[in-house]
Amino acid sequence: MASPPDGPPPKPAPAKPLTDLDFHSGARIEELNQLIQEYHARNPGVREGPELHQAKDRVFSLLGVVQNSDGKLPAVNRYLLLSGGVQQGTVNVDLGIPHHLSPGGDYDVDFTLLVPVLHAAGVPVTLDMKESPPGHAQISLRPFEPTTLHRWSDCCLGDEAYLSAELVSAWFTRSFAAAAKDTRVERRGCVTSAVVSVGHCRVLYDLVPVVALKGWPEVAQPWLTQAHFWDGKLRDEDVAGGFYLLPAASGARWRLAFSTSELHLRRIVPQPLLQAFQAATAVLGRHLPEGFGPYHIFALVLRACERLPASYLGREENTAHAWLGLLDDLAACLVHRRLPHYFLPQWNVLEGPSRRDIERLAQELAGVRADPSKYLRQAVERAKEAGRLAKAFRKQGFSPVAP
Repeated sequence: MASPPDGPPPKPAPAKPLTDLDFHSGARIEELNQLIQEYHARNPGVREGPELHQAKDRVFSLLGVVQNSDGKLPAVNRYLLLSGGVQQGTVNVDLGIPHHLSPGGDYDVDFTLLVPVLHAAGVPVTLDMKESPPGHAQISLRPFEPTTLHRWSDCCLGDEAYLSAELVSAWFTRSFAAAAKDTRVERRGCVTSAVVSVGHCRVLYDLVPVVALKGWPEVAQPWLTQAHFWDGKLRDEDVAGGFYLLPAASGARWRLAFSTSELHLRRIVPQPLLQAFQAATAVLGRHLPEGFGPYHIFALVLRACERLPASYLGREENTAHAWLGLLDDLAACLVHRRLPHYFLPQWNVLEGPSRRDIERLAQELAGVRADPSKYLRQAVERAKEAGRLAKAFRKQGFSPVAP
């Protein structure tokens, strides 16, 4: 007969507490992190290569042709090149009814290029904001030299010679398309999109005509006096050295833009938070209504940097938390129908979309939050499909031409 064991049987090991769950959906944070990492790995962003340099040279050459055609563009110009197209939230522009160009299907790499049609340095310009909504302005060409006013007379409105954003955008698309006869060019709202093919690489350039101004607008001065997450990391002249006027939806109005400032700020945003932003754009991009785009989600990124420590946002294991947090912040903004512009808090960027569009986006967002893993998997699958399409294009070895 077997002897009874000495003492009581050993206790089972305590179960590992489930501390990595999303309370709202029950999704595992570890799985969400893995899916975001997989999506990021399949969307590495801009890569170096001779094709990209050749494509850039081609676009700059075409802009030279435009300048020579009628002399409207400055003879010596300073462009701002941003990584990613406007669908990635690089600038705050209206695409009208969005015609989305798809990675893999239409292009392999994308950029945004701000093209100054006018430099206001040294000119006593006063922006007329009285008759415009917040964040918008009209600019008169009266303070400029008579030759400038004459060159742009066909794009001016009224006795004050207000430069029309709508007419300038239309002129720019026509002129660039005439110069780029062998390149796919189309107008999307105020953006001129050109797909330049070099070898087996298709490079999308979203070109935006802008007015370039030095200094900082008076309406944004209060923002400069506040404490910010970039204090001690960037120089004041990097953040507040200049700004732009981007075309608004229609008419003479232009939209204040701080693209150079945002370029510097993006460089110090923690990488996991940027990956969370890219994942949010990938999941919601197809559902964003007219007048609201990825740029506005990036405003939530900058606000997150203001209230949360970089030591938290910079931890890779917190990427999923940051992604879910951006979605929750957006949901709260939709409920209150208010999302303040980062540089101009008095400008509510949710005043543009209709109530119906806001409600529709809120419903889509609720679906994502209920099953975040599902939507991330779909984004990963779309990225895989983009890779397959790009590979198939390279095998075919031809360049598409717009109909």
